[in-house]
Amino acid sequence: MSWSFRVGNRDRIALVLGAVFLIIVLTNWFVSYSMTKVSTQFRSVYEDRLVPSLDISTIQERYYQNRLLLEEHLLAESEQEQQRILQAIEQNEADLDSLEQKFKGTLLTNQEGIDLQNYLQAGERYTKVQQTILVLSHTGDKAAAMRMYKQEGMQAFQELLLPLHALSQLQEKVGHELYANADQHMKILKVLSYLVIALAVILALLVGTLLQSSRKMKNIKPQKYHLN
Repeated sequence: MSWSFRVGNRDRIALVLGAVFLIIVLTNWFVSYSMTKVSTQFRSVYEDRLVPSLDISTIQERYYQNRLLLEEHLLAESEQEQQRILQAIEQNEADLDSLEQKFKGTLLTNQEGIDLQNYLQAGERYTKVQQTILVLSHTGDKAAAMRMYKQEGMQAFQELLLPLHALSQLQEKVGHELYANADQHMKILKVLSYLVIALAVILALLVGTLLQSSRKMKNIKPQKYHLN
């Protein structure tokens, strides 16, 4: 009776031991999965939020430069000076095309996709107005070019900045959400690490208990019974 009780107790300990070991394995798997996810989120904050935010600032800078160059073209008197300005504008346009293609390749939310399309449409309208002003200025109709620069040009420029400003704000908002989500996962990982340590201690105690029970069973000497 006592022997069968000890065997049953040992089986229960072994069962608990196996359950704790399984929990540790599953916990380690979840920690590894969460670490990969956190790494992806932090990489997304850099590649899909921080870098595009800098690109948007560069895009705005190029448009402001073109705006100033356009005014210089209106005031330029020599053909050589106008040609230099046109080359600078064309270089900025090439940079803008490159930045736009780069931005399209990033991870975009639905709202970002909408704002991007609004920007591209506004950019096309502004480019057409800019080209018309340059033609008028180059042909010598400076007065008409200046009027268009101050009216249609200013309006198209302001309409262009609105979606760019919206995209810039979204970068900050979505980036903050990604960071907050990653921070939450890090807190969960911290709790899980403590859990793994606690389970490891429990596992060590169970192993010690099992070994001690095994030694006691080996030390039990069989009693001799004499029949009268």
